[in-house]
Amino acid sequence: MTRILVVEDHLIVREALVTLLTVKPDFQIVGVAASVRETKPLLEKTRPDVLLLDLSLEDGSGLELARMLRRSRSITRVLILTGFRDGFAAAEAMTAGVAGYVLKEQPTADLFAAIDIVRRGGTYVCPTIVAQLKPDQLSPKEDDLLASLSRRESEIFRLIVAGASSRDLSRRLFISAKTVDTHRTNIGRKLGVRTSADLVRFAAAHGIAIAPHAAQDDSGVGAGGAR
Repeated sequence: MTRILVVEDHLIVREALVTLLTVKPDFQIVGVAASVRETKPLLEKTRPDVLLLDLSLEDGSGLELARMLRRSRSITRVLILTGFRDGFAAAEAMTAGVAGYVLKEQPTADLFAAIDIVRRGGTYVCPTIVAQLKPDQLSPKEDDLLASLSRRESEIFRLIVAGASSRDLSRRLFISAKTVDTHRTNIGRKLGVRTSADLVRFAAAHGIAIAPHAAQDDSGVGAGGAR
């Protein structure tokens, strides 16, 4: 189930989005808002997987929320849904740390696909926008997320995607199972993933070699996850 918080300042569009998204049984709308001010407490209360966010809100830019989530290393991923078709707006959004950029003129199927992609740790940008951006503007957030890992976290991350279980990590690194779970939880929080399978998908998206059997594990990244 993908938990979605919808932020759109036009009532008719907001209501239409909610109606549209509830058609998908694996989407759950956990809240709606029209402004930056309304959204902040809802983010804390609902902790959504995806923040579906308009760029222009009644009390400011939606990017304020994206930057706030990025600073706090929230697991919530931001997907922009906007009418702004210029590359400058998209580049600014990607720099702010959003995971996706969808135009309101795109088909519903594209929106559904974008939500699934960003929920799983990937990045989605409208094809017409991609053509306006430089390659290094398409995924700045993911690069920064990998760089945010400590040396130990980076080591554990690469061992996990190479197929190591928590028991393997404990034995190889001479640390307790509890310490392993703490590191796994911190890695999941920093990278915005919740399961080992999501972690593997994240690694694959960044060209990091993975073990074939690692992709079969869909348990939690943190405490209580794969052993």
